[in-house]
Amino acid sequence: MSSVDWSILSDFLKRNDRIVLTTHIRPDGDALGSEVALAHALLRMGKDIRCVNTSPLPPRYDFLDPDRRLLHHYQEGGQSNFLLKDAQALIILDLSSWSQLGRFGEWVRQFKGPKLVIDHHVSRDPDLAQNFLVDTSIEATGRLVFEAINHLKGKINSDIATGILTAIAMDTGWFRHPNTSAGTLRIIADLIEAGAPISDIFKKLFERNTLGRLRLVGETLTSLKTDFDGRVAWATVTREALEKVGALPSDTEDLVDYTVSILGVELGFLLMELPAGGIKLSLRSRGEIDCCELAGKFGGGGHRAASGATLPEPVDKALESVKQQIALMLKSS
Repeated sequence: MSSVDWSILSDFLKRNDRIVLTTHIRPDGDALGSEVALAHALLRMGKDIRCVNTSPLPPRYDFLDPDRRLLHHYQEGGQSNFLLKDAQALIILDLSSWSQLGRFGEWVRQFKGPKLVIDHHVSRDPDLAQNFLVDTSIEATGRLVFEAINHLKGKINSDIATGILTAIAMDTGWFRHPNTSAGTLRIIADLIEAGAPISDIFKKLFERNTLGRLRLVGETLTSLKTDFDGRVAWATVTREALEKVGALPSDTEDLVDYTVSILGVELGFLLMELPAGGIKLSLRSRGEIDCCELAGKFGGGGHRAASGATLPEPVDKALESVKQQIALMLKSS
């Protein structure tokens, strides 16, 4: 069990009916699974729920919203204005920092209603919301959503169970990371009994690769390099590479894991050129190097073992900046 006081959420929901849910840019399985699960639960409670995200739904996760009725891509004007105009409250999932809201952050800043965060990351901007329901010891935001729904005495149906299982499975590396506990697996058992088709979820997540995604894996592996006596490895993904192989930016999810699969590597990172400019930095640690601390040097954050940030400079400059910070951290350790 987490240390979160869920009565805060209960009080929040008693005062508000028309609620917007959102999550971070370039959402992953934990972000989307948590959002979908909580949305279904609150809809069953009679709440008017609108899910509006900065980024569109990645094809990998289309099974979470097969009818495209739940998750909406934020775009100024049009449908977004209709969804947001009479919102009473906002729940932010799987992030605690402004930088992770992207373009939707401006609407959040201007929104005058109450805001509540449900998250498990270390990094936090105190002015993001009035209420933070955060436990950094928990393996996934999806687990917090599971606890929240149980506290609200909601029934977990197959849609909710599928979202939560996806969230927990992806943030534990399909139960292989050290954050997987006996309690994690007990919850997964409950979710399977509630209707989450675990085998089908795995197939949809890992066995529907496009040719572009697989070719991108090859390009990424070709770009792998090591330094610092083999303790650090990295790879780069340029816009040119994405276009060359016919891949999407969302196809880069999990590619950073290859950097720490090399024997002897303690820290790995991936630099990806973003379509709108700048570089997405993804960090993974298998040793004592604190990814969250390193990401914080560039205005990002996350966890000790996995973090990220966005850098404004070109990929070569970004690589130089990251390596300089790694050198300083290794020197002081």
